[in-house]
Amino acid sequence: MTIRSLSFLLVAYIFTLGTNTYANSIIEKNKAVKVKTQKLLRVMDTKEAYGKSCEEYSYISPLQRLKLVKQNFLLGDILSDSLSIPSINQDQLVETNLTKCNVQDIDVSEFTYREKLSYLNENIVTIEIFQYEYGAGAAHGNSHISHYMYDREYGMKLDWENLFGKNEAFDKYVLKRVVKEVADEDFITYFKASDQLFNFRNAGYFTITNEGLLIQYGKYEITPGSSGLPSIVVPKEVLKQHMTKEMYEKCFIPNNNIEYVLNAI
Repeated sequence: MTIRSLSFLLVAYIFTLGTNTYANSIIEKNKAVKVKTQKLLRVMDTKEAYGKSCEEYSYISPLQRLKLVKQNFLLGDILSDSLSIPSINQDQLVETNLTKCNVQDIDVSEFTYREKLSYLNENIVTIEIFQYEYGAGAAHGNSHISHYMYDREYGMKLDWENLFGKNEAFDKYVLKRVVKEVADEDFITYFKASDQLFNFRNAGYFTITNEGLLIQYGKYEITPGSSGLPSIVVPKEVLKQHMTKEMYEKCFIPNNNIEYVLNAI
């Protein structure tokens, strides 16, 4: 190999090294994850009795979800869980340029679906989903909140056993707190809903937060509707006793160097 060829390779190597260093520097300095939400609001009328309805969607598209995944060459759960908006008869479409549904019209059914990022660090991300349904002519509507956690490495969903393994002691701890702090004994006995107490282990019912572990039940599951959406928080001090060191650090790595920006298109 000639001296000229060696010189060329050396220059190429230095250039590549410099480019990589520059790229890494940019990544380190800019930890913000910018995620946009899509919005859709539409009013339909089937021309039948109580046939008017208004639907509002605010969701994170598959393309925006992809920004939350480090290894984006795999189609993880975070992408397959993307919202699929049902199609409608275009002849029944009345309007799509409103800013909100007319919540005062009892003759119009309503459905609201909103997604937002509720927790993000270097390793995991949680998407919170709020849903509200109201049937035309009903006395009141019903709302529900659920949370879905994903490992950012490949966008795979994290379930209860991913976080805590088969830890009966921790399951009993959570169950005792739910029974003592939020469950309604009379409601559970009357509706034979004791099995619902264990829902905290199901996807959607739990999520990591800055304070610890949030357990979120739905309406009418373990309490009457007047109690709303009952929840408890397990503090980090307790979680540290029931999680592996690796998983605890994965969930609660300091968020000082990362932030997300969520805005609408």
